[in-house]
Amino acid sequence: MIYLTFVAHEMKKLGIPNNLFPIISLGMLLILFSSCKNTSRQFKALVFEANNISTKAIEYAPSFSSSGSEIYFSKSNDKWGKGNIKSSIYFSIKKNQKWSKPKLAPFSGQYDDSAPHLTNNGKTLYFISQRPYDGIHNASQDIWKVERNENNKWGTPIRLDNPINSSQNEYCIKTDEYGNLYLASDRNLGYGQGDLYIVKKTNNTYGSPVNLGNSLNSEKGEWNLEVNKEGNIIIFEASERAENLSPYGDLYISFKLDNDWSLPQNIQEINTTGSDLYPELIEDDNILYFSSSDSLKSTRTNIYFIEFKHIYDKYRRNVVFLKK
Repeated sequence: MIYLTFVAHEMKKLGIPNNLFPIISLGMLLILFSSCKNTSRQFKALVFEANNISTKAIEYAPSFSSSGSEIYFSKSNDKWGKGNIKSSIYFSIKKNQKWSKPKLAPFSGQYDDSAPHLTNNGKTLYFISQRPYDGIHNASQDIWKVERNENNKWGTPIRLDNPINSSQNEYCIKTDEYGNLYLASDRNLGYGQGDLYIVKKTNNTYGSPVNLGNSLNSEKGEWNLEVNKEGNIIIFEASERAENLSPYGDLYISFKLDNDWSLPQNIQEINTTGSDLYPELIEDDNILYFSSSDSLKSTRTNIYFIEFKHIYDKYRRNVVFLKK
């Protein structure tokens, strides 16, 4: 009623005859409806760089430089969901608003390498690899890092020492702006199949991994993760939870308040019946990137992106904490 009164008032000011009121008001309503529809589209996930970075192969686990001009990601020509896959790390450069054709990273290609994470200063890249070390040729998935020199060339990868690594598998590693490490691992004494951990940095020294607790971790599996710069938002893949759309993995979000993590919430806007995993949050651009196979029958994954503010606002309003 308020809207119709407004339209009638504006028509009177413009000298438009009253008999045209129904036609004009209907037209304005259609325009308004169309505008609302277009606004809602920004909350739909879109494929990132289709036919260039996202192709008919398997692409997953994107990591961007702080400038937004580089992307590193995992790629495989195997079939998703059909057993073990061998991945390599590729990169692309953005120049004149256009992403280059991806190339194999100089430190990758021989072994199974995945889940790259480029730190904020762009000088260190962490990744997961099953490459041999110290005479061990049947290594588990471990965390490795490679440094970039002053000539912008990557050096030789180095395996992180135990206990950051373990005799079991590590699946992902991320950092916050304080240099703390966050990782996923199926190491012993966790809550379930795989758990999330933090390794705190103090005076340039790292401690031992600390389990992030049973607010986040469960008797099921918690795997690939992302944290924001402040380290008070975490997004991660979880498998076999009752809320899951997929039997494999859905993405969840949790918020930290006074050192306590809220109960994870299923991000309904992006989860599918396939695998949804490897989140990458670009706070400055308000964009959440992630990887998805999109359906149970799909044998490939692509990289997607979606506006993050809507997700943040919705799930931040609904936080619930475990009672102590």
